[in-house]
Amino acid sequence: MQVIKSSVFKNHLPLELVVLEFDADSYEPQSFDLFNQPFPERIKKAVLKRQAEYLAGRICATQALTALNIDNPIVHTADDRVPIWPTETFGSITHTKGIAAAIAGIQDCATGVGIDIEKLMKDSQETKLQTHILRDDEKTQFNDFGKQVTHPLSVIFSAKESIFKALYPSVKKYFGFDKAKLIEFNETVLTFEIMHNLSKHVQSGLKVNVHYQLVDDLVFTQCLFTTT
Repeated sequence: MQVIKSSVFKNHLPLELVVLEFDADSYEPQSFDLFNQPFPERIKKAVLKRQAEYLAGRICATQALTALNIDNPIVHTADDRVPIWPTETFGSITHTKGIAAAIAGIQDCATGVGIDIEKLMKDSQETKLQTHILRDDEKTQFNDFGKQVTHPLSVIFSAKESIFKALYPSVKKYFGFDKAKLIEFNETVLTFEIMHNLSKHVQSGLKVNVHYQLVDDLVFTQCLFTTT
């Protein structure tokens, strides 16, 4: 499988970010061996497109960990499909059609990070999915945000995905989009408030910042969470 390093997104976090463009059409199952990546049984049963996306994400993760001088820079997968990062590291992986990214850092405290890439939704999708992604009490902020960007729901959806990934290590369970409410925004950052007690470290009232970027037909979000 062909992969090319990309600089399409800027990194707003003090961590190692790797973004790769990949050609899923050139993927073959042997590509896992070529890139020295484990080939999980669950992924072997997936369609080739899914295999290519998984591999591209793991290649990004390995490159990010290598930049941190990690001796065994391989990210395995837990039974609940959560990435297993090497001891004393943490990170996040994302991919969409033809592009993948991973971010990683050294774990010096209870920390989580989330990144997400999404294709911008069609206008009809943005209208249809509002009730699934937005809380009733964030509609005013959403409408104001829509005066600043062309695809506000796509950005908020991606931001909430990144929040979930960043908080998951501290929550250890699934939580829905309704647990985070958009309260502020500017040209590069969205601020959310957690609306429920999710764990010891993730309590109602917690403020979480998400960096966002819109590039062509993509949105990229980053969220870093550190407990003290």
